[in-house]
Amino acid sequence: MASPETISMIQFKKAIDIIKKNVITSQTSEVIHTYDSHKRILNKSYISKCNIPNVNTSSMDGILVLEKNKSKFLKIIGESKAGDSKGKKLKEGECILIFTGAPIAGNNKKVIPNENFIIKDGIVKIKLNPKHNFIRKIGTDLIKGKVYLKKNSIITIRSRVLAESMKLTKIKVKKKPKIFIICTGDEIVPRVNKKSILISTNNIFMKFFVELFGAEVIKVAYSRDNEEEFEKIYKSQKEFDCLITSGGISKGKYDIVKSTLVKNDLQILFDRVAIKPGKPTTFGKFSKNKYFLGLPGNPVSCFMSIINFLPIFINSFYGIDFIKTSFRLLNSKKYIKENNSLMHFQRVSVKNRSFDVFKNQDSSLLNTLNLSDGILIRKPDAKSIKSGEKAEIMVFKDINNDQI
Repeated sequence: MASPETISMIQFKKAIDIIKKNVITSQTSEVIHTYDSHKRILNKSYISKCNIPNVNTSSMDGILVLEKNKSKFLKIIGESKAGDSKGKKLKEGECILIFTGAPIAGNNKKVIPNENFIIKDGIVKIKLNPKHNFIRKIGTDLIKGKVYLKKNSIITIRSRVLAESMKLTKIKVKKKPKIFIICTGDEIVPRVNKKSILISTNNIFMKFFVELFGAEVIKVAYSRDNEEEFEKIYKSQKEFDCLITSGGISKGKYDIVKSTLVKNDLQILFDRVAIKPGKPTTFGKFSKNKYFLGLPGNPVSCFMSIINFLPIFINSFYGIDFIKTSFRLLNSKKYIKENNSLMHFQRVSVKNRSFDVFKNQDSSLLNTLNLSDGILIRKPDAKSIKSGEKAEIMVFKDINNDQI
C-alpha cells in the first residue's frame, strides 16, 4: 500500500513515459568529416558509388594460370602485384607470379597458391592443381548502387572504416543535443575572499554523462540560491536543447530553480518521482523543442537520476535507442528484505557472479558510490530476495560501452 508521502508522486515508469511522449525527435543534421564520425548517427543512407573490388583480384600469393590449363610445367613470363593498373595476358603453358590483391584480366584464369607448386631453374612445376580459383570477383565486397550505410545507424569503428573505403570524406549526421548545465547552491559557489563550503562535484557527473551519452555541453554555470542571480545566468544562454540543473528543486525556502523557470515559461511535466534516491527529479519543457531536467543536489542522487533519466531524453531526441541499458543476472550474497512503495536504486559491490548491497545507502556518501560496481534496481513493493537468488544488476562498466 502506498504511503501518504508517495501519493502525490508519480511512478518511475510513468515519468519515463512522459519524457518519451513529450520529447520531439530532432530533424536537424550537420555534415562532418568521416574520420570524426565515431558514435555519431547517420541522417542519410549511403550507397556504394563503385564496385569493390572494381576488378577481379587474387586472394592468394601464387601463380596465375589459364583456368583450363593442362600443363604440369609452366614458363614464368612476369609478375603482378596489388596496385598494378591492369592484369596481364596469358597463353597455354605460361604463368605469372601473382600476389594478393593483384588485378586479374578476364574470367578465364585461376590462381594456384604457393604451396601447390615449386620453382626450379625458372620453370614452375605444379604439384597439385586445386579446384578453387582463389579469385575475388568484381563487387565481392561492395556492389555499385547498393545501400551499405543506413540512415539512423550508429557509426561504429567498423562502419567508419567501411565509409572510408567507400571514399566518403564527409557524411551527414544528426546534430548532437546541446546541453546547458547550471549547478546551484550557496554552499558550492565561491564568494569574494571566501572559499566555498563544499567542492562542486555534480558538474563533473553531469558533464561526463552528457558527453558519454552522445550530447554536447555548451556551457557550465554556477548560481547561488538567489532567484535574480539564477534567472540572469539562465537568460545568458539563449540556444540549448535541454537545460540540466542540480540542486534547488525540492520544497525548501532556498529551492528557487523551478519557481524561477516557471516564470520564464517552463511547463513542469513532473517534479516528484517515487524513487530513492532522486525523488525531487523534475522534467519539463519551455517549448516544443526545448526541455528541462532538474536533478537533486545530493551527489549520489544526482548521479542516479542522470544515469536513469538522461538516456531517455537522449534516445527520444535522436529517435533511436542510442543508449542501451543492459543488466547482468547475478546471485545475491545475502538476504534482502521486501521493498517499500518506492523504487530503490541500491549501490552494490560485484564479485565473480555475485553481488552484495552496501548497508549504508545514504545519498551523500560519495565513497560508497566510488566502491560500488553497479546498482540493484528494486521495483516498488518488490518481494524479498533470498541469499543465492538471482537479480538483475546494472553494472557501471556496461553503461554505454564504446561502439566497436
